[in-house]
Amino acid sequence: MVCLGQTVADLDTRLASLASSGHRVFLVSTRATETEADAADHSPYSLRERGRRILEVGLRDAADPFEALDRLRREASLGATAVVVKQREWLPLAERLRGERGWRVLDLSGADIGALGDSAFAAALAETFPAVSIVVVTFNNRELNRACLESVFARTEWPRYEILAVDNGSTDGTPELLADLARLHSNLRVIAFAENRGFPAACNAGLAAASGDPLVLLNNDTVVTRGWLTALLRHLAANPRLGLVGPVTNAIANEAKVDAGYRGLADLPRAAADWTRRHDGETFEIPMLAFFCVAMRREVLEAVGRLDEAFGLGLFEDGDYCRRVRAKGFDIRCARDAFVHHWQNASFRRLGRDAYFALYEQNRRRYEAKWARVPEESARP
Repeated sequence: MVCLGQTVADLDTRLASLASSGHRVFLVSTRATETEADAADHSPYSLRERGRRILEVGLRDAADPFEALDRLRREASLGATAVVVKQREWLPLAERLRGERGWRVLDLSGADIGALGDSAFAAALAETFPAVSIVVVTFNNRELNRACLESVFARTEWPRYEILAVDNGSTDGTPELLADLARLHSNLRVIAFAENRGFPAACNAGLAAASGDPLVLLNNDTVVTRGWLTALLRHLAANPRLGLVGPVTNAIANEAKVDAGYRGLADLPRAAADWTRRHDGETFEIPMLAFFCVAMRREVLEAVGRLDEAFGLGLFEDGDYCRRVRAKGFDIRCARDAFVHHWQNASFRRLGRDAYFALYEQNRRRYEAKWARVPEESARP
């Protein structure tokens, strides 16, 4: 958490309590203490540890406050961040941080934070973060399902999210696994089908039950890394015309595939952190986002509609949806500062080679027939 216009001298109990509960608290003021190290790297801010998880940030006179705090974001690896404003003159900076970096803002200018109880202050802070709904479709692959969901619980620092696990008639113990996880995690809801209704239909069921905004579709054959969701939401916040945004990955058949330099899951957290730090803030336009992981605002879902269930078990429904998103005038981009490991086609491999290619050809023809009378340029605004 970043508190603008405050120093240790007037630290109140609510902020101290937040730090003691495990959060980092950055107290930002215009008072900077120069050191030889600061001068040598021309740092726009000074940073001093004043207590456990309490750090005092002094902005230098010549520094642009936004650029200084953005540099702090990168150097301190800030993820989901809330800004508490105590003086009204700091509000323009806070609003810019919200609009361009997705930081959440709690405006307490003129209020007495100390008058709030710990629980009331924590609740007000949490409410600044929009609730996000993450839809995960499962079909057998019990251990991949476990790895995916446990990575989300362990590495998602966004404080308000729900997971809707939609099971397509698994018979390998996955329903029991989901029930066990739901007992451990109150933000996991399970939708269980007796049969395999296909990926598009299961996604639609999850989206229909979702209460949050933004919305995320995440494959069960993925393992997320720290900062994955925060980065995607930051890009959605900064670009109102962004319809779909997805991460880069190790395995996919398009431009989203990158080599992050790891050979196993044990090395994934370090490699992903190095990669995303080097590519902070970078996105690129991409013709099609594969739906192993995509984020969107609810307004996009309402404008574009549900996934096309005519694609049955799946394949080509993501390409179809991307064209429909563009037809509504939205952009589609891939974020280089969000990385998600992907096993790729884990469920479809269970079909067997012949059945997989038969499904591929069937849905390819369906896709081409659907768009045959729609020129590519008409799918753009």
